[in-house]
Amino acid sequence: MPIFVITGANRGLGLEFFRQLSTDSSNTILAATRSLSGDLGSLESLKSNGATLHIIECDTGSQDSIAAFSKQVTSILGGPEKKIDFLLNNAGINATHWQTSLTLTAESLSNHMNVNVMGPAKTVQVLESHLQKGSVVMNMTSGLGSLAYIRTKDLAESAAYSISKAALNMLTIHQANNLKGQGVVVVCVDPGWVKTDMGGTGAVLEKEESIGGMLKCLRGLKSTDSGRFFVYDGSEKGW
Repeated sequence: MPIFVITGANRGLGLEFFRQLSTDSSNTILAATRSLSGDLGSLESLKSNGATLHIIECDTGSQDSIAAFSKQVTSILGGPEKKIDFLLNNAGINATHWQTSLTLTAESLSNHMNVNVMGPAKTVQVLESHLQKGSVVMNMTSGLGSLAYIRTKDLAESAAYSISKAALNMLTIHQANNLKGQGVVVVCVDPGWVKTDMGGTGAVLEKEESIGGMLKCLRGLKSTDSGRFFVYDGSEKGW
């Protein structure tokens, strides 16, 4: 009976993760949403699909909110020794996509680093006792966080987002090294250019294919895969 924890689960890729996982009655899913006062209709509508669902508030831009979230997770699971099988750090922002390296502001960069890097860092820190041998941590990154990829493109925008995702990739390697002794596998995964609100009008990939591919990849990971950078289809991405 695998246990999944998903941040940013109320929309986009996070919601699609939940939709696909909710069809298996053996799954227990703890779905984190930035605010319980927002529109949770899409999550609530999937409760009848079979899986055990818990909806919890967690603003990944707030260290206090993440700490409070961890206490709720521990309470729901029945104690700090209960294992989380898959921790999916999905929540993220691309709030100033129009900014380039020449127009980047300190406020924007700080905001993106706080949510896209410190969010996953703090989440792993506060849930560490639940991360045990065989647990998988996935940090949702982007192709825009790959230096190898960006060097081949004439990218003009999304400077803060790209920089934060490159930093998230480095965080992934550090987490993989720090959790190696506990038998935890930590990877970052590029979902592809997906048709979501964040993906925009030019996106080419359906979210069903992206998430289906990621789940297949995550379920097939071995201990030797920790610290690697994957694409949704299981192929490896250049750093």
